Amino acid sequence: MSEYKVDVKIDGKTYTLVSKEPKENIKDIAEIFDRKIQEVKSNRLTFDRQLVLAGVNITDDLYRLAEKYKSLKEESEVPLRDYPKLKEEVDLIRSEKDKLLRESLEDKERLDELDKENSKLKRDLVRYKDSKETIDKLKNEVKRLQVEVMDLSKENDSLKGKL
Repeated sequence: MSEYKVDVKIDGKTYTLVSKEPKENIKDIAEIFDRKIQEVKSNRLTFDRQLVLAGVNITDDLYRLAEKYKSLKEESEVPLRDYPKLKEEVDLIRSEKDKLLRESLEDKERLDELDKENSKLKRDLVRYKDSKETIDKLKNEVKRLQVEVMDLSKENDSLKGKL
């Protein structure tokens, strides 16, 4: 990794900094430090005291960030610890959802088949009813014709007896 040499301004003075960090990072850090100097700048304070006060403020910021980091780390322990179990549960739920979707599609296909079969059976039932009506009509016609045959047979016998 190469070293970078960067000129930065802090409190109006130019300083040359050398670091392994990229130039943009060095410039950003110097700008933050310069802002901290400007925050504490006072005619009553020497530059050394301004540096010390800025350093204390930066250290305070760093301390607060460290506390925030510690707090966030503690807050994240349970979710991070539970993550594998939750991921496994999510995977199981997804798998179950996929299975249920497949079953639902199969059920829909089966329902479609049953609907088709039901329609066919309804048509068959209508044809059956029509056929039954026709058969009943034909039976009645056969009975009527049988009665007529018997009547004609009696009439024929009666006419034979008269001859």
